Amino acid sequence: MLYLQLAFNKLYNKYRSGMILLFVSLFIILIDFIFTNIINNYWTSVHKYIKAKNVEVAIDFAPEIWLGLLGLVLGTLIIVISVASQSTPKLIDLYTNDEMSLLYVWYIVVSTVHNMFLQFYSKINLDFAKTSMFFNTYLLLPIALLIAVPYVLYILLYTKTSNVIDKIYFGNYHRLQNLASMAKMGLLSEEEIAKFQFESFEALNQLDDLLAYVSFKEPKGDIMNKISLSIQNFIRYKKALRDYAPEFFKISARIAPDISFKTMTGQFDEMQRSQTFYEQKGFRLLGNAYIKLIEEDEFDLASLCAFELSQCGKVAIEENDMPLMNVVLIRYNTLMRFGIKHGLKNKEARNLYNAIFHYSGYIHHIIESKDEKMIKESCKYFNIYVNEIYRHSRVEPAFIFLVDVFTWEFKRILIELHKNNLDLLLQKEILGMFLRLDNLSDAYEENPIQNRKFSGGVRGFQIALALYYLKVAQEGLARIIIEDILQDHQSMESETLRKTVHTSCDVLSRSSPTFWEDTDRGNSNLYFSEDKDQIPAFLEIFDNYISQKQHNSGQNAYSQ
Repeated sequence: MLYLQLAFNKLYNKYRSGMILLFVSLFIILIDFIFTNIINNYWTSVHKYIKAKNVEVAIDFAPEIWLGLLGLVLGTLIIVISVASQSTPKLIDLYTNDEMSLLYVWYIVVSTVHNMFLQFYSKINLDFAKTSMFFNTYLLLPIALLIAVPYVLYILLYTKTSNVIDKIYFGNYHRLQNLASMAKMGLLSEEEIAKFQFESFEALNQLDDLLAYVSFKEPKGDIMNKISLSIQNFIRYKKALRDYAPEFFKISARIAPDISFKTMTGQFDEMQRSQTFYEQKGFRLLGNAYIKLIEEDEFDLASLCAFELSQCGKVAIEENDMPLMNVVLIRYNTLMRFGIKHGLKNKEARNLYNAIFHYSGYIHHIIESKDEKMIKESCKYFNIYVNEIYRHSRVEPAFIFLVDVFTWEFKRILIELHKNNLDLLLQKEILGMFLRLDNLSDAYEENPIQNRKFSGGVRGFQIALALYYLKVAQEGLARIIIEDILQDHQSMESETLRKTVHTSCDVLSRSSPTFWEDTDRGNSNLYFSEDKDQIPAFLEIFDNYISQKQHNSGQNAYSQ
């Protein structure tokens, strides 16, 4: 049964217009037959009554009405679709495959032809022709006239950008469903695979074309969401394709020349091995959109690109698609590169501020998967970019705040590692990366003192992390942070270091949960710690270390 259904769907999609014409023709003939035979006795009585009363029933006007209605509908469609297609590319392609439109237009055409033949047969006084003529003129024609206005309104709504976006998306989704079913049935030929690859790429290109034409934010955001959802749907159906049709992931000749894909020819072999060609195509479109949006200062929409990338990564994690998880990570690194380049050129850090947040969110999803290899890899890249941004902050003041943002996100990552009960050795390794963030002079100092490496911003977050560790009874991890502070500041006098750390703790104790200005992420205060009740315990441990340091220094001086 499923086989027959898939075979019919294949035939229907290939000859949709002809199949609908055949259906409408058979429907009208059948209804005419039923009307003529079942209601014939009633019609004979009515006909005798009309004849006895000498009443003329006009039926010869119908062909002109049918042709006028057909001309009105087609003329309206041509004007509406032509005008709308100037700002909505591919609309004509969508309209010519729209079932509602094909049904109504073929209904008018077949009814017109039906009436023309009946006009001829009625002249030679065939009984069935009179009944059929009445059926055509006083039933089919009024229905067509009544539907005309709703149909024109339907077409006007059809040309609305949001409806076009939904039409493209759901068409691609249903195509993917059929593909998975055909794969399970063993019905995927090389030709079918190439056709689907082409049609799925064409759907993504249609959405990308719309993104270039529309000017309002809402449809732009909807387009990026639909590109992301298309990728997510594909990821969920990949298992069936891997199991039943692994040849699907070979890049066919029909998609290799794709305008935004053929520049990646050097990666074709790798994409075939990792089975990620479709996702790579979608990510390329999201990346291109990100570049355009930050150049146009539409940072909220650019942030949406980064968010949708995170959602795709989340689905890849749920499906345990390791190669794709790595692809998403590389794409985030690419977004960071785009953001850094734009930020340095325009002295603007807002796009990076948002991208860092979503990059961190993706790492949180990786942590939930408990894949240690990917956690190490993602934190390594995260560490590389925070150090690069730190270097840029020495010459670009707009980047100074980003150092703290990165450090705060890194602190959240370490907290998530503990909450997910990951191996303590892994936590210590990632903590080591985190503690290396302050190994340069303070970004806030115009003339940093030589050998003084205490960064008030970065160290403040590290102390806040130590407070969290104390609260969850991980004193060993808190001591690692304290020992790192002492090691990195050996050249500082003990009392000076003590006062500096006490000052950082005092700032944490006085910080409020919210910031007095609203940002793209809300008004949460980065410098607030929910664990500030642990400050006395932290300072007690730290002061003991300082006392031990002073004691050791005194003994060394005495022995000398």
